[in-house]
Amino acid sequence: MDNQEATGKLDYGYMQLPMNVDEILKRDFWIFDNFTAAMLPVFKDPVKLSATISIFVRRGKFKVVVNLIPYDCEGPAIVNIRNGETMQVLECTPDIRASFIVMSKYFAEDIFLHINDMQNLTAMTRRPVHVVPEDLLPKFDALYESLHHVSEDTANPLAIKALRHAVIAFYYRYAYRMFDLAEAPGDSASRLSDRFIKLVKERFRTERFLEFYAEQLGVTPKHLSRTVKSQTGYTAASWIERFLILEAKILLKSTNLTVQQISDSLNFPTQSFFGKYFKKNVGISPKIYRNT
Repeated sequence: MDNQEATGKLDYGYMQLPMNVDEILKRDFWIFDNFTAAMLPVFKDPVKLSATISIFVRRGKFKVVVNLIPYDCEGPAIVNIRNGETMQVLECTPDIRASFIVMSKYFAEDIFLHINDMQNLTAMTRRPVHVVPEDLLPKFDALYESLHHVSEDTANPLAIKALRHAVIAFYYRYAYRMFDLAEAPGDSASRLSDRFIKLVKERFRTERFLEFYAEQLGVTPKHLSRTVKSQTGYTAASWIERFLILEAKILLKSTNLTVQQISDSLNFPTQSFFGKYFKKNVGISPKIYRNT
């Protein structure tokens, strides 16, 4: 029996994950302290998160795509990616060192319920990447060490409450300063663009036409298209298409659904139409993409 069979774990360098990753997602809280560049291939495909992840980048640089928007991150920094959002890590420098926390939807929502009176909550949630001031680095290190010890204490029946209150207290005591450094909420054009992308993320499976989104946002299709293009570099119609293709890629790579079932779930009229649409945008058929 080899080590993998004996432990029931997959070994990615120093990274020990349960054989069944669902075991992590069923937990309210899970912490990992030693992400390195050698583990990048594990995260190369886009994934849709069923939990909230907070990544603490101690040093190094990496490029992460969240909800189709690329971000360049240089440590020290925090990257927060919430339940239901999509993520893909494109590249990182050899010196990358990071820790991350995985929080269940219930755990994360409870955290946000407690801190929703923070005046800078909008700045905190508007973008996923935030710079950590140098003087807060020891505080973050101490927090992660404490969380790690508490999460490992299986004999403590109150461990999950201790974790929750530790995170909330840290936000109020220290992290508010970090989010004060975040960018301002932005002007009306950036807010309209943000609202459009959020709405597309929620409705792209059933709503493919720009007119629907313009009506929901109370603007003309022309104004919406011009604003989104100026703010993001992509047309409004392109955003709808990109979310649709991203979802198709995720379903092809991370589920056992047939191509027909994926086509149906994305509300294409036929599997043939879906296949042609996918190949036009990706360059290969859904079946070939799944097997690469």
